Amino acid sequence: MSWWSVSPLLLFTIGLLFVPGAIVALASRIRGVALFAIAPALSVTIVAVSALIAPLAGMEWSLFPVLLLTAVLAAVAVPAAWWTARPGESRKFLPGAGNWRLGLGHAIAVLIAAFLIGRRLVGAFGRPESFSQTFDNVFHLNAVRYILDTGSGSSITVSSMTGGDFYPAAWHDLVALLAATTGADITVSVNVVNLIVASVCWPLGCIFLAHQLLGKRVVVSVAAGILSAAFGAFPLLLLDFGVLYPNFLGNALLPVAVALGVQALGLTGSRAGSTLVNWLLFIAVLPGVTLAHPSSTMALLALMIPPLVILWTRFTAKISRGSRHRAVSLVGAFFLLLLGLWLAAVAWKNVRPPEIAAFWPPVETTGRAIGEVLTSSAIGRSVSWAVMVLAVAGLIVLIVQRRHLWLVGMYGVIASLFVIVASFPFGELRTFLTGVWYNDPPRLASLLPLVTLPLAVVGAVHAWDKWVAPLGTAYLSAKKAPLSAHLRRVPGYVGLSVAGLACVLLVFSTQQANVREAAISASEGYRLAEDSPLISSDEMALLKRLPEKLPEDATLLGNPWNGSALAYAFTGRDLVQLHMLSEMPAGLEQLYTSLNKANSDPSVCPIVERLQVDYVLDFGHGEVHGGDNGFRGLDNLEAAGVAKLVDAEGEAKVYELIAC
Repeated sequence: MSWWSVSPLLLFTIGLLFVPGAIVALASRIRGVALFAIAPALSVTIVAVSALIAPLAGMEWSLFPVLLLTAVLAAVAVPAAWWTARPGESRKFLPGAGNWRLGLGHAIAVLIAAFLIGRRLVGAFGRPESFSQTFDNVFHLNAVRYILDTGSGSSITVSSMTGGDFYPAAWHDLVALLAATTGADITVSVNVVNLIVASVCWPLGCIFLAHQLLGKRVVVSVAAGILSAAFGAFPLLLLDFGVLYPNFLGNALLPVAVALGVQALGLTGSRAGSTLVNWLLFIAVLPGVTLAHPSSTMALLALMIPPLVILWTRFTAKISRGSRHRAVSLVGAFFLLLLGLWLAAVAWKNVRPPEIAAFWPPVETTGRAIGEVLTSSAIGRSVSWAVMVLAVAGLIVLIVQRRHLWLVGMYGVIASLFVIVASFPFGELRTFLTGVWYNDPPRLASLLPLVTLPLAVVGAVHAWDKWVAPLGTAYLSAKKAPLSAHLRRVPGYVGLSVAGLACVLLVFSTQQANVREAAISASEGYRLAEDSPLISSDEMALLKRLPEKLPEDATLLGNPWNGSALAYAFTGRDLVQLHMLSEMPAGLEQLYTSLNKANSDPSVCPIVERLQVDYVLDFGHGEVHGGDNGFRGLDNLEAAGVAKLVDAEGEAKVYELIAC
């Protein structure tokens, strides 16, 4: 399968991620780049929330609940936007004609970013049907199949396939919608959704966030677009490590959430939209971020602390100057601060995985971790020199000019959390601060681009305004002869040439070892070979034939650690255990140790019959992490007279049980 052949799926996914949110954003009177940037975050909320509501309304998971909730939210947005329009402001809901040149400039910025990120991802994935050969992907692929089979994408029910309760399923809902509506394979749907989220939604969010700092200039969009592709830590890292697809989706939406948050707080200087509409939009994207992954929402909480502290400081200074009862006002202000910090601490302590799951150790010294933050080289990547220079320059510019210090605070928060998780020893402090992310350094490394990128954009735009843009003017002022009518067109050409050269330089300087190493690392996990850690090429060939060999209602048994659990995702045939860490039904452990003794041990067959096991997948003892968890009861079944061979490909075999 070629990438050209999945073009219709790419277009459908763009529609799925943009159309529902764009309808609500239009109804909220959002226009321009903001409309396209906010749309995916709103769409994810609509998809994830409609998946929660659909089972309660007796509806199966499909596009219908999505369209229904879109209509409801748009109906709410229309009067809110209407009544909060400023005096003299047009109340038209359809966008008017804009400056097409500016629109083209912003579009080019997005296209550059989409190309730079997309080519890395296509290179990493290899083929559209490739899949990550990693531990977590067993759950993710099977969860999509489970949604398709049960007709429910609710975050409350998805994890019941493994005996769990709540699991954030927004990403799985998107993939399942694509697969169900178009008939695409699950693995193809996974890669298509990830490609659009990473190469379109993420850079648009970065551009929108940069606009809150520097205005809606084309140069800002181009700088933010190019820099959105300049980090190995995101989006590539979470498509490699884990794989952490839900966390990847949540983090991809964070630039929009942060931008809406500071805009609602009035810290951007932007007059776009009313305060009420801005707050409603900020609140509207929170369910999508949370149902993508709660840790992304907790990251947002941490990021919003500096802006809130700045507002509190301004508020306190204002009331202390204007109040006759200064002491009382200050006490009230400090009480408000303590209340906010207490509420944040309560959320921080409770919205996190079980402590037993936060077992990841520190990976480096504190000095090295600080250096990795400054050089954008987290998790042992090469130094990104261009990003480092621009980010440090942007940091200095903001501090010297005393502008947007909330971004400086955000940078300090995420940088500190990464240093703590990467280098501090195990203990209560580290677990309290970073246990939200499982004490897992790569998860926090993936957040560093969110705060480094806007600083780098500030540095890049400052350099453009101070040194690069004046080159065109300087070139023309050096001419002594009067300009002819033809030469009067030169300024545009000179400016365009200077801009083009600057873009090429920025692209070249940022597309170096840092992102190249991340792409190479990711590509290793998506390759299907004879020695692949999860599913080998022989095992995949056998799985492709299973639908022809086994009945649709067949139930299989296999060692989930060696990839056999993925037979459910690839074939739709049920397995007794769908994930390595699934809750095991009574007696299953005995089958894993004693099934080959079914003819001599009378306690085995009753378990087989109760669990309705018909077939056994034998993928050997090569497990995804290189270990060996036993499962000796699944060995030598044919020699023991317990089963007969149905099909084989190399060392991969499927048996039919005959002893019971």
